[in-house]
Amino acid sequence: MTAPGGTRVAIVANGAPMASCGERDAFAACGRAVYCDRLPLGGAGVPPAAFIVGDGDTLGGRAVLTDVPFYPDPDQETNDLTKAFRAAVRLLSPERIDWFCVTGGREDHTLANLSLIAGYGMAGRILTNSGAFRVLPAGTHTFACGMGDRVSFISFVPQRVTASGVRWPVENLLLDTLWRATLNRTAAETLTVRCESTLLVYIPWRHDE
Repeated sequence: MTAPGGTRVAIVANGAPMASCGERDAFAACGRAVYCDRLPLGGAGVPPAAFIVGDGDTLGGRAVLTDVPFYPDPDQETNDLTKAFRAAVRLLSPERIDWFCVTGGREDHTLANLSLIAGYGMAGRILTNSGAFRVLPAGTHTFACGMGDRVSFISFVPQRVTASGVRWPVENLLLDTLWRATLNRTAAETLTVRCESTLLVYIPWRHDE
């Protein structure tokens, strides 16, 4: 089983529902979707559901309401996000994973989910109601942005980061706290970022200006 039409897979958790055009457009661009202990979404612009995975405590007996395969995983030493990630990598072989509905609700859940995704080290994006985090593995990355976009660089482990195309210099900067490289602005239409470990680069949707 591989993701059709490409290697971008969506993982959909149980956080805040998709409410922005950015989220919906990114979701529609994915080849397959994996669901964390929840029923699949339906309607236009929804990629084919690959499977559901989790311990079943949230899904409960509702698994019988869908024809999408449910792979129960009772392991209590990992959460459903990790179970979905491991199953997606094993069964779909994605080159990147886009994450949906992983924020919102309790702030401790949001922080835990962001740190987990950063720890997986796979390229992709985390799409939220207010913007998107690019998940950049260690290395040098160049990508498009809008001139004057707000941008924050967030690391869950100490590392040095260099970014060009920003208003305030980020040059071999040690990110030893979460706030260290936040609240910058882009000064070009592309950003080039060099990081030693997985880095999250957050840019809010422009309609929030």
